[in-house]
Amino acid sequence: MIDGSVATKMTVQFNLFGGTVITLGGERHRKHLADIDSLKTVGCFGLTELGYGNNAVEMETRADWDPKTREFIINTPSTLAQKYWITNGYNDAMYCTVFAQTYVGGKHEGIHVFLVRIRTDNLVPCKGVVIEDMGHRIGCNGVDNAKLTFKNVRVPAEAILNKYSDMTADGKLQSVLGAGRQRFLAVADRLLSGRLCIAAMCLGGTKTVLNNAFRFASTRLTVGPTGKSDTPILVYQLQQNALIPLLVRTIGLNFGNNYIKRKFEADTPETHEEVTRLCCVIKPLITWNFERTSSICRERCGGQGYLSANQFGLAIGFSHAGITAEGDNSVLMQKVSKELLAAVQKGQVKYPTISTNDIKDWNMTTLPNLIQLAKLREMALVKYLAGQMAQTAKGGSKGVFQVWMLEESDAIQALAKAYGERICLDEMVAVIAGAKDAELKAVLERVLALFLLHALSFDMVLLMTMGLVTVKQAGELAAAQRKVVKELMPDAMTLVKALGVAEHMLYAPIAFDWKEYNEHDNKGEVLGVGYSKL
Repeated sequence: MIDGSVATKMTVQFNLFGGTVITLGGERHRKHLADIDSLKTVGCFGLTELGYGNNAVEMETRADWDPKTREFIINTPSTLAQKYWITNGYNDAMYCTVFAQTYVGGKHEGIHVFLVRIRTDNLVPCKGVVIEDMGHRIGCNGVDNAKLTFKNVRVPAEAILNKYSDMTADGKLQSVLGAGRQRFLAVADRLLSGRLCIAAMCLGGTKTVLNNAFRFASTRLTVGPTGKSDTPILVYQLQQNALIPLLVRTIGLNFGNNYIKRKFEADTPETHEEVTRLCCVIKPLITWNFERTSSICRERCGGQGYLSANQFGLAIGFSHAGITAEGDNSVLMQKVSKELLAAVQKGQVKYPTISTNDIKDWNMTTLPNLIQLAKLREMALVKYLAGQMAQTAKGGSKGVFQVWMLEESDAIQALAKAYGERICLDEMVAVIAGAKDAELKAVLERVLALFLLHALSFDMVLLMTMGLVTVKQAGELAAAQRKVVKELMPDAMTLVKALGVAEHMLYAPIAFDWKEYNEHDNKGEVLGVGYSKL
């Protein structure tokens, strides 16, 4: 909400680095935890390589066992094997949790994680460790991203994080996991909580952007019906249709994110596949919404939106970091759809029976029917993609790669999006059912209706081609969206306040008295201007 760079550095320190030491390390690694917690020891997370991001299982960094010294020798064998985009790496990190292809006695033992010292207490790079600055970025330049190269860096046997694998006294690697991909998925599991961290950070950023945009739109006067500049721009339908659906979508995603955090906290081996899907779908939905909200709000604030002090540029840059970090959004959505189809096939995910015999006669603008339509969208996409993939299993002329990667990308992305939005929908329905206050319940029902109308509007062609919506119904849905926007307008500023961003966390001039702010030659800076002056 305040500084995306600081938030990024902290989530790497405490989740990716510290969390990896906690969850993958053993008793011998516990001695580091107090210093990690106090920031006396700063660390980084060495998974991504220049040539290996979403395909990290194929990484090249090696850890070769030396039985004579009982050490692992860490090496970067090629330029593509540089550890890349390593947050905290260029300035601050003393340790790195290095993911490496592990070889013992010449045998490949899969990917393991090693706690490697990369700097001394005086922050001087250790012998064999080359640390380079990634360079200027389009956002989050307060983050010290680095490229790391290892040249015969030796670490003791105890450096291997040993929850799953360890070296025996006679120099053999013992593991409770199978080799290959199973070991990689186990050691890379920290990325799930990383995705939740990114979702939470970007949700906070979205709330700040919405506060700034709505507060400005409610105080910036322009020409009204009398021809005088006496009308807030938020009164205009143009402004309402642009901003209010973004506010409502953010609220809906917030409900979904809260549900997924609870599921993550209560995760068990039996629920882990579902939790993985949920973590993988919410990060894309929230970060994409952050980018769209930031860009549209910037535009709807005109020239004020272009001023750096009003934070839209920071938000846009940070949103793109979220879109790419911890898994490219669109690639994660592929994973979600793939695993959802597998869960349906195994009977782990079951859908309700919804009759569509008279669907052409439905009044699609009622909330119950909107809910049904959203569920039917997901079910139809599951049925379609399952049918396409079944053809490959029957020995058709097209293989799985051909169909999945080269022909059905649109349907795959649409299914994951429909699934994620349905998760948010289900949680919103549950919250509304528990609402005791009638007025609150009515507002939440309108919020849910607009959330669904807005989400479904992007899939209208798909819904029509699948026979779920007629041309007439599509027109009625568009009109209903405009109608609900108007109905929510009186509650818009209350809903913005309900996002929970405290006054002291806002410092964009347009969120306060922007006229008084401009009475001074401040050169566009907030520095030195008290909050009372904003």
